[in-house]
Amino acid sequence: MPSVHGRQKDQGQAAHQEPPADWFTLLERITAEITELLENRRIWLKMTARSAGQETDSHFQSADGWGSAAASPDGQSWLAMLYYRDAGLGIRRMVDGDRRTGSFKRLLQKMAEEPRLLAADWFLGDATGERRRELDLAFKTEADTLKFGHLNPAVPRADLAALTEKTAGIKCYVDQHITHAQLDPHSTMPTPSDINEALDLLARLLDKYTFLLRPPRDDSGSDDSGPGEAGAAVPDATAGPRG
Repeated sequence: MPSVHGRQKDQGQAAHQEPPADWFTLLERITAEITELLENRRIWLKMTARSAGQETDSHFQSADGWGSAAASPDGQSWLAMLYYRDAGLGIRRMVDGDRRTGSFKRLLQKMAEEPRLLAADWFLGDATGERRRELDLAFKTEADTLKFGHLNPAVPRADLAALTEKTAGIKCYVDQHITHAQLDPHSTMPTPSDINEALDLLARLLDKYTFLLRPPRDDSGSDDSGPGEAGAAVPDATAGPRG
């Protein structure tokens, strides 16, 4: 049986070690997916705003008549169906529980299972003085709510619960109407507000966990926020929805 001193030594080493590489791999995959979803929304909203103003988006203007087709009511309806279908699929991928997938759900599950692997000492790095105090306060606010010295597992669990609840209707619809041809589907098509609220939540969670796994470092060039990744800025809690 390990001695008390041995256990303390192991815990001290764990406090300074970098989080697992697969957490960063998942974050990279999640970042790419959510960034694309938000960019697609930005383009869609810009296009529909132009359409409402009786303007045809320059992307659809061409000599072969596709511009007028895209601006027609039928064209707009078709594009809307494609946009919301794609958005629903992307959101569904982020809550996939399959262990082979790179979903936000999998990252949150992994972090909740091994919370000690996101330690305050690693997050703070070599920061000193006022900067260290700012980062320490931010870490306690975002992750270490009970002052364990590492991630409180209740934090990713609560975020996963919120994400699951917000996307439940979208997941059900995609499963029954898009990825499977269910004979007796009972779900209804998500509304635009359902999609937007899910995207807003994903954007906020992405900001939060990017901050926790890619913590901001000083200007000396020292950065241990993950393989090949730059440190992230402190998330702005007052920022509105992106996209």
